[in-house]
Amino acid sequence: MKYNSDQDHALISLVNEFETMSQQGIVSFLDEQDFLKLINYYEKEFLFEKAIEVADYALNQYGFSADFHIKKAQLFLATRNSEKAMSILDQAEMFAPAELDIHVLRAKIFSSLGQYTQALTLIDLIKEKASEGELSDIYLCEAQVFECLKEYEKMFESLRQSLHFDPDNEEALERVWVCTELTKKYVESIDFHKDVIDRNPYAYLAWYNLGHAYSCEGEYDLAIDAYEYSFIINEEFELGYRECADLCFQMCKYEKALGFYLDALELFGPDSDLLANIGECYMEMRQYERAKDYFSKASKLDPYNDEVYYYLGLCHAKEDRWLSAINAYFKAIEIEDRREEYFSNLAMAFSKVGEFAKAHYYYLKATEIGPEQCEIWKDHIAFLIELGELEKALEVVEEADFNAVGTELIYCRAACLFALENRNDAMETLRMALIEDLDMANMIFEILPALKDDLQVHHLISYYLSEVL
Repeated sequence: MKYNSDQDHALISLVNEFETMSQQGIVSFLDEQDFLKLINYYEKEFLFEKAIEVADYALNQYGFSADFHIKKAQLFLATRNSEKAMSILDQAEMFAPAELDIHVLRAKIFSSLGQYTQALTLIDLIKEKASEGELSDIYLCEAQVFECLKEYEKMFESLRQSLHFDPDNEEALERVWVCTELTKKYVESIDFHKDVIDRNPYAYLAWYNLGHAYSCEGEYDLAIDAYEYSFIINEEFELGYRECADLCFQMCKYEKALGFYLDALELFGPDSDLLANIGECYMEMRQYERAKDYFSKASKLDPYNDEVYYYLGLCHAKEDRWLSAINAYFKAIEIEDRREEYFSNLAMAFSKVGEFAKAHYYYLKATEIGPEQCEIWKDHIAFLIELGELEKALEVVEEADFNAVGTELIYCRAACLFALENRNDAMETLRMALIEDLDMANMIFEILPALKDDLQVHHLISYYLSEVL
């Protein structure tokens, strides 16, 4: 935790003073606000046993305080001790029978015990007596019950009601996105969050949720704008920077993504994944030295981040430094040996240095791990054709057809048939591939570059292109 203000220093001083007294077994008189500050501090640090200890000291001094009984009940509920929480809540009700928080907490305890009917009945009774200012938390509690029941449509509606009464309710805004994912109500989520933002333009989580909904609907530019507003409003909202940058990267807006990643680095400090993200941007921008620098920094922060070594390998490969690439790929595989792309790129690197037996072996490993991946079969077949192992290439095509489905494999078969000089069957197979997916037409030249000079092949492709036009 970072402590910058005088208020933060005062809190740390209070915590240190309390812990000293606690170790000595004598806690002197503290006012109620100090006890509440201590409880909240330990709760935020997830030190629930310590928070309960403070609550016990507080109740020794303020035994008739409903607030401390409620707080202790909340702590027991957080530690999944629902029976104790209910017992303490009964005591709190003796001192403040009309306190709304007691009844809301009781409904939460009912829900934690699986007594959902009792929870919902109690919530309905509370709604009748609550003021408008209290209804947001009540509907949030109702949403939590529906979530436990897996009634996500009702959960979504309860969260809408919660935010209708309080568009600033951050817990409701956090849960509504989870509910949107579960119900796939992306269009409704867009309309709903626009309404929240109309009433509170500075609700950064509403902007964040809106970005998610736009992204799921394929409105990527609008999603980026919404994500940006989330961290413009709240500069400390790290998730907003990350999601925005990730989406920019997926859209190949590498410079924009890099800017957001660098902002996050400056504001929140480095971690291995963030440094790797920055390295990926530089790699896509063909600034390989900078990319390698960030990948190396990432590997030092987390030596077990296999993707970092894989990306280092890709950079070395782009620079035709194949031995360095091989070394990096092996490091990635030592950490994670179930990623087919690691083995496929390792195979390619071995083929570049003339180690063809090893290349063939690692292509086989790649297709064994990811048999459904057409791209890897295509690379293996192209490698065999280049070696002149044409019968073996055709055997791999047959094996690929058994394991994967994709137009790539039809182009592979056509290339093998051309290489074997079975021209009639090759042209017919190419015709089938073009009908299946004309956008992949250039793939035939990737697999068998010699066809770039084949006029008949070009005429066939041109014919189907003209049919589309």
